[in-house]
Amino acid sequence: MKHPTALRCLSSAVLASLWLVPASILAATAASDGGIDIGEVSSSTNAAGTAAARAKALRESPENQVQITHQQIRDLVQPGGSIVTALSAAPGVQVKGYGSGNGASRYQIRINGIQVGFALAPGNPEKNGLSVLFDGVPMNNPLAQYDGWESSETPISSIFANIHVTQGPGNPDHRWYDSMGGTINLIPVEPTAKAGASLDLGGGSFATYSASTMLQTGSINGWRSELGGGYTRSAGFRTGPYHAPNQAEAFFAKTIKDFHGGHFSAGFFFSHTQEFRPLYIPASPIPGVTTGGYGQPGELLSQGTTGYYYTVPTSQYFKNDTAHMYLVYARLMVHLAQRLSVDNTLYFRSGYRHHYRVNDYFPHTVNTEDFTGTTRTIGDRLAFHWNLPMNSVRFGGYYQHSRYESLYYGYNPAVLASSASKPLFAADYYDYWDGATAFLQDDFHPISALHITPGLQLINYHVQFVNNSEAAIPPGSTPVTYKAGNNDNSYTKLAPSLGINYRILPGLHAFAIWAKNFQTAPAAAYGNYQQATVEVPKSPTDINSYIGGLKWHMGAWQAQLSGFHQHLGNAVIATFLPSDLISKLDRVSAIYNGVNLLLQYGKGLGFFAGTRDTIQHAYYPSYLPAGGSPVIDARMPGTPTLILGFDAGYRWYAANTRFAVRLSDQYASSVTTFNNNTNLPDPTRLPGSAYNIVNLGLSADTLAFDSMIPGLKRVGVSLMIDNLLNRKYNSQGYITSGGEYGPNSQGAILVIPGAPRAVYASFSASF
Repeated sequence: MKHPTALRCLSSAVLASLWLVPASILAATAASDGGIDIGEVSSSTNAAGTAAARAKALRESPENQVQITHQQIRDLVQPGGSIVTALSAAPGVQVKGYGSGNGASRYQIRINGIQVGFALAPGNPEKNGLSVLFDGVPMNNPLAQYDGWESSETPISSIFANIHVTQGPGNPDHRWYDSMGGTINLIPVEPTAKAGASLDLGGGSFATYSASTMLQTGSINGWRSELGGGYTRSAGFRTGPYHAPNQAEAFFAKTIKDFHGGHFSAGFFFSHTQEFRPLYIPASPIPGVTTGGYGQPGELLSQGTTGYYYTVPTSQYFKNDTAHMYLVYARLMVHLAQRLSVDNTLYFRSGYRHHYRVNDYFPHTVNTEDFTGTTRTIGDRLAFHWNLPMNSVRFGGYYQHSRYESLYYGYNPAVLASSASKPLFAADYYDYWDGATAFLQDDFHPISALHITPGLQLINYHVQFVNNSEAAIPPGSTPVTYKAGNNDNSYTKLAPSLGINYRILPGLHAFAIWAKNFQTAPAAAYGNYQQATVEVPKSPTDINSYIGGLKWHMGAWQAQLSGFHQHLGNAVIATFLPSDLISKLDRVSAIYNGVNLLLQYGKGLGFFAGTRDTIQHAYYPSYLPAGGSPVIDARMPGTPTLILGFDAGYRWYAANTRFAVRLSDQYASSVTTFNNNTNLPDPTRLPGSAYNIVNLGLSADTLAFDSMIPGLKRVGVSLMIDNLLNRKYNSQGYITSGGEYGPNSQGAILVIPGAPRAVYASFSASF
């Protein structure tokens, strides 16, 4: 039976407390509303002073951090596009997707090789290795059997004002449970003191269109509030009988109350996505694999024969993913004394994903998957800041409780007339996760040029697995269920860190940080989709991270050069194999080495240019496949050695209008693959994985119409051409064991192509 939990009561208490007991709700240091400290991520639009102070805090931080501005988001994200595409402005970051670029598509994000988000193939030891925050609140599912966070959860980019990116675990005052390779904070637009509104409309290739708006109430009795939301849709770029459309909408609301000695805020975010994902494409022809089906008459199916972007009809393969997320949170920051403040965040998140897939390309015993994953999370983070003459001391911690249910029915109407109400296979698992931390951190600055930041975090994780599969069997059916036994596990670890930043010359800083962090393995490591009771991990996954280099800022110039060495240990790769109805658990360690460079020049107007370059090497010192022998020093699939990015442009002002033109170029070297036959990394290079993509952007923002329309402040238009040279490339791929296209395809490479040339236009107005 289902494990009893107080989560429903706790959820009700959270919602009540958000409105009835605001004095108990405090803003977390990791995302305080008004601070400028780098650990207090803010989206304040008080331009010059706050921006300058934030830039100074970035330079003096021992961490490798980048703030992606609102202007960069506008330059990089196409109309209706995903906010995560703007992450390419940060060095060490690679963003890869398979959709037409709108916000409903799912993307994979890597920072220095460590990833979060959609991953086509297994073989990466970290599918949940980056913490993704919404206004400082964590969105990751710590036990997700699939990817711990999906980019489609935040589909409307116009909601966001900027993005804060931290490489590595970072300092403990803003480190979360999945902050292994880094932390990404998506910071929404803040409520303003003056009333206003904005409207954005966009459209373009692949029948893509979008609309969004943001309404500002201004200050009413000291309360500043905003309401915003939008919709985006694309018909998809795939060719053939099926194009794989998707669509999404989101809504956001926030209110802030400033008072003597502090401020209170509360926020609400909702998103809903519906995505139809196409089947992967054989890179080369396979005997018997045709457009008519496996072993049927028809043209051989591959990128070279049926077209680079071809996909099979829905009669052969159909997949629909529907997801939604609710997030509600509240904060209060109070100055307790002249040098002492306290802040805390209380939050509740509800996540839902429904995966429905029918694979009739060739006969399967189970051809239909009906999977539902639901997550309920409640958390609270409390932090104190004691500001002394030579010390900036922070201490506190957080507690989070998550319940994750994974319900799966597998069936085939052609086999025993099975259905969702009479499945061949049934699984229902409850995973309970509790994380509690306490931290102490001191920024010691004996002289103005030197900052030494030691930190210590005490972590306790509690994971409980409950197999509810027998209770989930529909009446009158006798499906197969796996008997993995219930288990209860607890881990306690110390995660130290030490950072240093020294100002060598005005504007030139040397920095370095060593940090550790720990996270729990995915749910399969505790029993999800296992045939018998598993040997659960004795220790959580750990990372030992070393990052250091130079930061330089002088006038219109900014640069950052850094190196990284990160060792990941005790990682568990869990892969659910529908054809076998089991998961396989591989135990691995990984090393990520590399160098990142950021160099940019530019002011508000005139010429601007920048480059973001990465050289990296990621490999497995040891890779132990389930039931196999260890492999030593295998290269990590999907991780390029080189990522090179360059952009240049010009902004000028004439006739009450600011014009801009921008050209960008991004190159990534080829990557290796993962082999589902051997269940091992494979040295084979993925065809088409090396790419060089050029994008062009034109924009104009004018005040020329302000006098004609009462209340109008600005009108803007833009034109973006993505993949200007129409390069063909593959975003992801793997070596198949034959599960998708039949036995003849065993050993073939299946791929997902990136999008071809696309043209988008937008119109915006501010009131």
